[in-house]
Amino acid sequence: MKLTIKNTYKSKDDGRWRAYCVDENGKPHIVSYPRILMEEKLGRPLEPNEVEHHKDENVDNNDISNLEIQIHGIHQQQHSMKYVNTVETCIICGCKFEMSSTSWSKFYGDLKRTNKRKRILTCSKSCAGKASSGKYTYLYNLENRLHEVEKLWLK
Repeated sequence: MKLTIKNTYKSKDDGRWRAYCVDENGKPHIVSYPRILMEEKLGRPLEPNEVEHHKDENVDNNDISNLEIQIHGIHQQQHSMKYVNTVETCIICGCKFEMSSTSWSKFYGDLKRTNKRKRILTCSKSCAGKASSGKYTYLYNLENRLHEVEKLWLK
């Protein structure tokens, strides 16, 4: 099915780029913009088990040189590697606490949903409440976390 792109936009839900397209019958479709770019480059539709992957993990960088095809399961596995159990230190009270892989997954989701607004890593709701007062300037840095996890996996 041949689609014609009418418009592209950034989704408010997940921050990813979408394309508003119409087929040859005039029926509208909403499609992943990077997927369309990859299909145009290859000259064929992607297979159901193929996904387009942003090499730099920046979903705003849709340059074709930044896109590659990966098999769905391998792609999921690669992205889930950053979710490991770790021991962290609360920024507010100094307590050590375990941050589970599930908690990391939620934390990353929050960062993405809030456009990477200020985040402070705390051990409890009580400390989180104190952190929201605005007195604390230490913010969680996502890039530093990715480097930490890479070191864990390389050991």
